[in-house]
Amino acid sequence: RIRSPRTAISYLGEEHSALNDGEGFVDTGDIVERRGDRYYFLGRKSGVINVGGLKVYPEEVEAVINRHPAVRMSIVRSKRSPITGSLVVADVVLKGEPPPECKREILHICRESLAAHKVPTTIRFVPALEVAAAGKLARQDA
Repeated sequence: RIRSPRTAISYLGEEHSALNDGEGFVDTGDIVERRGDRYYFLGRKSGVINVGGLKVYPEEVEAVINRHPAVRMSIVRSKRSPITGSLVVADVVLKGEPPPECKREILHICRESLAAHKVPTTIRFVPALEVAAAGKLARQDA
């Protein structure tokens, strides 16, 4: 939740949907974590993937995947699973042709940096990622 003297009170044309509560706070839907004197963006409340009751923020996994030097960008989504409810899957756009061991290297980076339930079960190399009308990556389930 945030509060500012310049916060809007509602969306244009939507008279019944107030943006702020009675105290002037707006719930942005963002999940942040405070570490020392800094705040870190973890993801969106609406985008959390539930893997066997454990939370996965797609943006956290994407940040790890995007550290690989051959990766241009990635998107992480959920895939339905009858056992865990959801699985983590990733679509990855590379900067060029994939190096021979690229998938294995990306998974290695993920396993070193993330808890086991956050590591993608599937990595697909794709030529491009779909962008929604608002200019954001389209994050529908796989």
